Amino acid sequence: MSKPYFIKSKNLHGYKHGFFTRIGGVSSGIYKSLNCGYSSKDSKQNILKNRNIISDTIGLNNNHLIIPNQTHSNKVNIFNKNGDNLDCDGLINFNSKFSVGVLTADCCPVLIGHINNTLFGCLHVGWKGLYSGIILNFLNIIVKKNIDLTSLIISLGPCIGKENYQISEEFRTMFIRSSSQSERFFSFKKEKNSFYFDLKGYIEYVFNSNGIQNVWKSREDTYKNHNTFFSYRYACHKGLKDYGRMLSLIGNN
Repeated sequence: MSKPYFIKSKNLHGYKHGFFTRIGGVSSGIYKSLNCGYSSKDSKQNILKNRNIISDTIGLNNNHLIIPNQTHSNKVNIFNKNGDNLDCDGLINFNSKFSVGVLTADCCPVLIGHINNTLFGCLHVGWKGLYSGIILNFLNIIVKKNIDLTSLIISLGPCIGKENYQISEEFRTMFIRSSSQSERFFSFKKEKNSFYFDLKGYIEYVFNSNGIQNVWKSREDTYKNHNTFFSYRYACHKGLKDYGRMLSLIGNN
């Protein structure tokens, strides 16, 4: 078994964290090898082992790892130890005993810290959540807690890149009608006669436009580097019956 391969951001020094890839687990076949998604058809035993491998790798307790029940929504909740508010795609945590994480396979995992370690959190941001305002919902909660937005640390993990996120003209029009500023994040390839979307670039823009400049982003493209990352879109294009999910997580040192 290979050693787990993961990416650390350049700005979350005060936290244990990692954007984990598909490398270094026990799963096989289309789930090879570090699949962490219970919604996949992989063995639950393998998934648990993979989650334990990840927790052990960065020194966190898997029994205290909280992952929301993601549905591509715009819902963000503050974690409570009763665990009764996990139907969401974003968590904010003020309890240092627990770590939080999200699962992705082309969508963008966002890990969040604070310059004074006041909080940490995570967001699962795909086009649906981005369009329906998941980032603004997260920021509104922070503001209501009287926390300065400029004190936040934002890290954007590997997701599908702008060279491979092919979308329809209707998709582009929908976003531009919602925000004219989104137009710059779409490109057109004549040879493909198609539009492409810069998901990560637009996510960064939304944070920047709300006064948050401490944003780091991975350069990795999950579709292009499908041997390193799980990619939903690549699996669909290849006619695969299912796909694995990667775990990105954060906790206190």
